[in-house]
Amino acid sequence: MRAISANRRAVREALAHEGWRFALVGSVEDLKQHQKCCRTLTLPVGNESDNRSRTVREGLLRRLPWDVRRQPFPRWLSYLSKSARKRLQPNLPLAAEFCLIHGFIFLVGNVWAERQSGIWRPHRADGPSVVFEDDELYFWHGWQVSRKTVVEKPTAESILKEENQTEREVLIQRMGVEKFVQEAELQQVDSYRESSLFKISTAEKRSRYQNGTWTDAPLALAFLKVICPSTQKTYFLRVDPDAENAKQALESTLIGYNRDWERDLVAET
Repeated sequence: MRAISANRRAVREALAHEGWRFALVGSVEDLKQHQKCCRTLTLPVGNESDNRSRTVREGLLRRLPWDVRRQPFPRWLSYLSKSARKRLQPNLPLAAEFCLIHGFIFLVGNVWAERQSGIWRPHRADGPSVVFEDDELYFWHGWQVSRKTVVEKPTAESILKEENQTEREVLIQRMGVEKFVQEAELQQVDSYRESSLFKISTAEKRSRYQNGTWTDAPLALAFLKVICPSTQKTYFLRVDPDAENAKQALESTLIGYNRDWERDLVAET
């Protein structure tokens, strides 16, 4: 859903009687021109302005990249009256910069977000989550990723070739673990009872210390195939790629397991 909407007129009207000079910009490039002489202004929201509590819009602003919102200095709040802050809330800008020379500079844009477990984070499944006049930012459940990761159709080949871990994880989420395991034709490396361990190497390299030397080795993806004892439904769980066998991978899925892991497994299921 769209959480923040750009509205230049509403911002101008809210700041019309503050006695300072204000300028609205719609591009990141215009904002960067003031980088050396600006400080970030954090705006509290609505009725909670008195105690400066973090609200939906503030939480979203703090998740945006540094190039957009800059370093926060809440003390600059004193330059905006409480009434002006309240008028700004329905159309809160993405970032507000206090410029020592030119007054206040506001960057206006649109933000799409989702709410999960009471926390708002930028997210959009079919396009950019943050839109300016000259730039777009893509987020997947709060993770900033490239355009192709959100827009293009994920395939097993593209996932295995992806060297960035965040981009790869998002592609797997979009594609689905079970479908990825099938299309990538993962090979079974070990089994224990009804559980099977599958692994496959990716294009990402990781340094490993082995036999007294550091070597670069492909990072592996590991999945454990398990069967629910109640419903007999099959699930694929992501496990530690360093797991040497299926039994070790199965133990790693039990949080805080002890030596009697079989008893813990029965209790867990």
